[in-house]
Amino acid sequence: MSVLPRIAYCGPIAQPGEPARGGYESANRRLIDDLRGQGLSVAEYPYAPERSTPAGKALAYASNFAGTAARILGEAGRFDILHITPLRRHFILPEAVICMNAKARGRKLVVDIRAGCFMDEMEEGALGARMQAKLLRHADLVTVEGLEYVDFARRYTNTPVHYLPNYVSKGPEGLAPRGLSDPVRLVFLARIVPEKGIETAIEAVRVLAAGGLEVRLEVLGRASPDYAKRLEPLAAGLPVEFRGAVNAEQVRETIRGAHFFIFPTRHDGEGHSNALTEAMAEGLVPLCADNGFNRSVIGDCGRIFDRNADGAAYAEAVRAIITSGGWLQLSRRTAERIARNYTAETVVPGLIERYREIMGDVRRAA
Repeated sequence: MSVLPRIAYCGPIAQPGEPARGGYESANRRLIDDLRGQGLSVAEYPYAPERSTPAGKALAYASNFAGTAARILGEAGRFDILHITPLRRHFILPEAVICMNAKARGRKLVVDIRAGCFMDEMEEGALGARMQAKLLRHADLVTVEGLEYVDFARRYTNTPVHYLPNYVSKGPEGLAPRGLSDPVRLVFLARIVPEKGIETAIEAVRVLAAGGLEVRLEVLGRASPDYAKRLEPLAAGLPVEFRGAVNAEQVRETIRGAHFFIFPTRHDGEGHSNALTEAMAEGLVPLCADNGFNRSVIGDCGRIFDRNADGAAYAEAVRAIITSGGWLQLSRRTAERIARNYTAETVVPGLIERYREIMGDVRRAA
């Protein structure tokens, strides 16, 4: 049996047991843990933690990137492959230095493209895009978070391009037969910022409640103090519960038994939302904006809306699904889709096989 490659994992990484500050941190924490669960050695090179001021953030990142580049040179004997999830744009130059330091020491390089704005960035052709294209050409493997990116990424590299979606470590586990019950539970799970669509979700609850439906919206995620205050009058008098940030281990337990996942995101960098996959694994029917990779992940399991759709459109979909009696079928179909395509059991072995291929341990399939 071939020896498993040793991985250096670089990017935003949540600390074990702590709520992630975004999708990158959450996905990277999960994948590192699952790779270790498969017996791989993984050394972590996390990006700097968030700072409260732009100056503090800039200083922290500059120091972190410099230190990481030096560690990659000095510690290359600890790993065989550098797997990096670059933030790109104004970070691309120091990220390229980190990658080139690994290549200079003879390590293999995996560049993991996550964000939903990758195609737009590359087609703009700015300096950062040209640097990113060079990075892709130097990679031994390029992974992409969305099926939509596979063919596009191949325009910039002759190396293998591998689909690496977000996933859940544990698939759906015997969801109990259930129907709709009062109140109808809607879940919003994301960073609480305007571009993620929380105000549209609150508007949908207002419309549903005004129409006599017993409904509750549970909001999970971190909001800045200023934005939280702005949301208070919007949610006043409505069945909206702000539950704060929840760590990865608690998310599915917290949302279990809910009915719909509402995600009206307009975020330009939207990709494959961790929250979307986690909610679908619990049988929550997804109601999502046509943004990022939502459409290809959801398939025929929920409803997709124009990015500019208002809360009334989401409310109408909830009411139509309930009235038609189709919620239970959609819920089952949703969980089954996750079980087939988006679990550690289906995703992680494929990545490990790719690692082995670029190390020359196995012959690539034709």
